[in-house]
Amino acid sequence: MEKLNKSNLFFRLLTSFAFVPFFLAIFDFGSYPFLFLILGIIGIMAYEFFYLLRAKKLNPYFKVGVFSSVILGFIMYYSSALFTYFLITFLIMLVTVGELRREKNGESIIYMSSTTFGVIYTGWLGGHMLLVRQFSESVFNSGIMIYLPFLMIWMADTGAFFLGSLIGKHKIIPRISPSKSYEGLIGGLIFSFLSGFAFMKIWAQFLTAADILILSIIAVTAGLAGDLVESAMKRDANIKDISSFLPGHGGVLDRFDSILFALPLFYYYFVFILKSRLV
Repeated sequence: MEKLNKSNLFFRLLTSFAFVPFFLAIFDFGSYPFLFLILGIIGIMAYEFFYLLRAKKLNPYFKVGVFSSVILGFIMYYSSALFTYFLITFLIMLVTVGELRREKNGESIIYMSSTTFGVIYTGWLGGHMLLVRQFSESVFNSGIMIYLPFLMIWMADTGAFFLGSLIGKHKIIPRISPSKSYEGLIGGLIFSFLSGFAFMKIWAQFLTAADILILSIIAVTAGLAGDLVESAMKRDANIKDISSFLPGHGGVLDRFDSILFALPLFYYYFVFILKSRLV
């Protein structure tokens, strides 16, 4: 939904052509290559988040935060609720007690809460990418359902980007993201629904048009929320691009901000609605 910039668009397309085939191959293979790919993405997102805090002149527990985010994703892969509870408990105790060693008083609450939030934001939300494929394997004996949320969420982003750039006039929250418009939101909904509907007809006939419509709304609204949250954080830190890991996208977190909010809702829709209908 940002203004159409030829240079930025070129790098976006170049990055997509370079990485999409690689992603599709790993998504199809699954197993440990998929695990390590997602853990790598989580690790980079965590690194970028804590770098964002450093740009804000804060001093969070950088290494602890990145390491905990990756380990949380690893634990989620094995669906271990006990170790998930243990890690979160240990993390909270570690960063809070660690504040007792800080020589300079002040802002302890900010450092503790920002570190914990960073782990939940990148590790917990990001770990749902692993849970979706685990669900797909257990119910359909294939990883087919991992493609649907990525397709619909990124097509929502694509539709919003192009239609918003062309005719977007009515802004949603201009103080956070001046370029995001309601016209772009409608474009995102159309692109998301059409891509999901095509996926349903070709690979997932067990879905219904109502499923696709609901998932399209999730992709657009939750994806927009994730995008705006990340934009608000970057604006707060007065930084445009967090990193150059993905040229034209402003970093991995910038590319996956919509995924972090929308994909977990896809997962819970699959578990609570879709699974009860199929099993």
